[in-house]
Amino acid sequence: MAGIKLSAVKKIYPGAAEPAVKGVDLDIQDGEFVVLVGPSGCGKSTLLRMIAGLETVSDGEIAIGDKVVNQMEPAERDIAMVFQNYALYPHMSVRQNMSYGLKNRKMPKGEIARRIDEAAAVLEITPYLDRKPRALSGGQRQRVAMGRAIVRDPAAFLFDEPLSNLDAKLRLHMRGEIKQLHQRLKTTSVYVTHDQLEAMTLADRLVVLNHGRIEQVGRPLDLYRRPASTFVAGFLGAPAMNLIDAEVTGGALMLAGAALARGLQAEAGRVTAGIRPEALRLRAAPGGNFRLDYVEELGGSRIVHGHIGAQRIIAQTDLAQELSAEMQAELPLEELHLFHATEGHRLSMGLNQPATADPQLVGA
Repeated sequence: MAGIKLSAVKKIYPGAAEPAVKGVDLDIQDGEFVVLVGPSGCGKSTLLRMIAGLETVSDGEIAIGDKVVNQMEPAERDIAMVFQNYALYPHMSVRQNMSYGLKNRKMPKGEIARRIDEAAAVLEITPYLDRKPRALSGGQRQRVAMGRAIVRDPAAFLFDEPLSNLDAKLRLHMRGEIKQLHQRLKTTSVYVTHDQLEAMTLADRLVVLNHGRIEQVGRPLDLYRRPASTFVAGFLGAPAMNLIDAEVTGGALMLAGAALARGLQAEAGRVTAGIRPEALRLRAAPGGNFRLDYVEELGGSRIVHGHIGAQRIIAQTDLAQELSAEMQAELPLEELHLFHATEGHRLSMGLNQPATADPQLVGA
């Protein structure tokens, strides 16, 4: 196993208006599971392919372990990659697919058989070793692709959106399998996805990318609880954080002519206020600040859509929540986030009072 270090890595495609990757610095520790997440076109797959050697590095340096690999061929980098489309040889059996790379390395037959049997047992594909890929389901094919990577015993695994072709139920199951596999093997892993829920559940550390740059790096819950920008705040979470145009005046957060929070020391002016849907508390109140639009029933919870003034607001509640056309929206003050109105970076609220067991409520 080995760590991976990226130093000022750039990727510039000929004729492109701007770089696809803009000077990324990232230090991935030995044995760590790091997820690169972001919308389409943010540079996450390009970054992964540069680590793999499938794309050249325009500038900067990539090291795997103690070796700078910029000029090394993919086969020389001691990595194994799992692709979105499985990349299995259709004319070969599962066993042949898994053994192909090992045979090319002139590994003894006995060692090849041992590795295949061990990997097949871990991934529960032993009964399928003599089948061709066309006889397997999508989930079984993805297990074979993972098994082909495992038998190589590489310094690092690279995953390029490996679950995106699976249905929702199977994706959920395979996420759990990948997580357990990493806990067992402890191999350095870099995983690319556009699915923020997948990223949150799998990552030791999350790297949120936007337009070729890193917006924020950290543990998933740290990014969720303290996003550094409106981009991160809006990208992580389902449903997404409410981002509301508001104003700070005299230490109060004003929306639609009413104070939603007091005791702030943020600079006066326009701000973007961030409120997680699950942090909002609703109570039936004639003339309250929240007007109900419609409700999505999810079985175990509800997504409540409404508005305060002209601002659309989403709340997530349990089934016991009483709903009415007019309600009061309340928020524990420590759950409020403030961001710069135009640049989007996080602002300090400078709360006068620390959070207590009975937190102050916004809108109470």
